[in-house]
Amino acid sequence: MYLGGVLAVAVEALLPGLCPHCGRPLPGEDRGLCSECWSRIIPLAGAACPRCGIPTEDPSEPCLGCARKPPPQQATLIWGEHNGVLRTAILSLKHGGRDDLAPPLGARMAAAVAVLPWAETIDTVSFVPSHSLRRFRRPWPAAELLARAVANGLERPCVPLLRRHGLGRQTGRSRARRLALPRRSFSATARANQRHILLVDDVATTGSTLRRAAETLRRVGAETVFCAALAHAPDPRRFS
Repeated sequence: MYLGGVLAVAVEALLPGLCPHCGRPLPGEDRGLCSECWSRIIPLAGAACPRCGIPTEDPSEPCLGCARKPPPQQATLIWGEHNGVLRTAILSLKHGGRDDLAPPLGARMAAAVAVLPWAETIDTVSFVPSHSLRRFRRPWPAAELLARAVANGLERPCVPLLRRHGLGRQTGRSRARRLALPRRSFSATARANQRHILLVDDVATTGSTLRRAAETLRRVGAETVFCAALAHAPDPRRFS
């Protein structure tokens, strides 16, 4: 474990856990957030495009973008919106070392996936990876932690199937640059022959990352790819 991780563990052992959103001490039964903040994390309401998961007016029809150019994934679930308490939780998981948030957040995603008509066809859960060099700073990326929690909830194996190329990050990019994510951004680490895969990520904005990752899985033999993201960030200029 790197030095920063050792210090974080030592501080956590000596000090009471604090809710990352409101700053209150966490009672022994609370995990990740205090009970009041957990109660303020709710799933997205309203219709969503069945293919890309982006909010839309008619849930029975794909959005204009998916109708014009269908994505490689068969369906997408986006659990919540990237604001308020959920935004704090995601940032704390991604950048604050709060890995304890992944199991309860992943359990919520798994419960939402489990009631969908295609859930029974899933045989493998995977995730959108970070670049290997970034793992020196963050050995367990948020998407992987969430995917492992989702897999546990669905009682499916979690298998790393993708490798990321390029150190550029989608965060802070314009919508046009996000949509122009290169096809070579991902490669497969293993064949995915005939698998029905659920691909998990933490935040979806334009959906371009999920598309590229799903394309790669389809190229190496996946029969069907479904996607799930914890949150939708509708305005890339607002979030970091």
